[in-house]
Amino acid sequence: MDEYLSVPEDSPTYDFWNLSCDQNIISPSSEYLERLGAFGTVFISIGSILTMATISLASHASYRVFLQAETWTYKKNCFVILWLYPIASFCSLLALSLPRTQLLTEAVTQMALTISFYRVYLLVTEVGLRKVSDPAMVLKVGPCCCWPCLPFPSLQFNDANLSWLRIIVLQFPIVQGMIYIIFLIMHLEDPVVYTSYNVFFQPFCFASILMALYGINIAAISLKQVNPEGKLQLKALLTQLVLFFSKLQATVIKFLPATGLFPCNPPITPQMYANFTYNALMLIEMLLLGYVAAFVYREDVSATKSTTVDEPTLQTITTINLGSQINKRPINVNQNCNQRA
Repeated sequence: MDEYLSVPEDSPTYDFWNLSCDQNIISPSSEYLERLGAFGTVFISIGSILTMATISLASHASYRVFLQAETWTYKKNCFVILWLYPIASFCSLLALSLPRTQLLTEAVTQMALTISFYRVYLLVTEVGLRKVSDPAMVLKVGPCCCWPCLPFPSLQFNDANLSWLRIIVLQFPIVQGMIYIIFLIMHLEDPVVYTSYNVFFQPFCFASILMALYGINIAAISLKQVNPEGKLQLKALLTQLVLFFSKLQATVIKFLPATGLFPCNPPITPQMYANFTYNALMLIEMLLLGYVAAFVYREDVSATKSTTVDEPTLQTITTINLGSQINKRPINVNQNCNQRA
């Protein structure tokens, strides 16, 4: 009789809204893969192929970048930016196979992303300021472009303004790194503490992201008019899309278990299904972004230098041609006089 009464008590029920599923409990990898069965094995194999393809694209693009006639700083920045996509893809594959590493892989992805953001800023300012030393800053850009009543001053790309712009972008890896260190400590202490209190850090995270986006957009949109062949805005956009997929997409997917969209099949909880969906999408998206980035960054920015001629050179060539024509005229006249004589 006691054993019979203990069965319902030991076997929890799972209603439609998944309210009785404990999202803080993450099953071991062996139970997780055993529950997924052949589907999980096939999907992890496909994910490994996608990750290897992303790594090969980044390797080939990095090799092409190092063959370009560019500065070492430019090549180093391109290398760091290109390897963001394989790092994010590998982290998603690792979280797909080992569900308990979800927070750690997200932290590694965000740190690689924030460092790439700063590298994009350095690359954009280096390439954009090659032709003009002090171009005008376009301050009415996203996310502040939706406030037309803001008094935007007229600023130039001088040393003081570049220092402030660098601080706006450089705070991104510092703030995000501190926040994720706190998240990891909270999760190691107790997953319930992390789940309950991580929401209080989201305003700081959101404000840091907006500031970094604003700084990158100011640099890219302002300098694309000075150096359009550098594709500065497209290079910045490719890194911003990684931020969109890794943060906004993750936030939306992690809210889906509360709607009852994902089932609860012990030992797999709805939150684990949501993480599986997020990591699977990240594998596909990083491959696509890595392909586009490899195509964009392998083009030599300095290749157009040999085909472009500045205005002083044209004036010098024109003066030399006119001078040679003037010097030739007396000779032609004397020759004509001798022939007539």
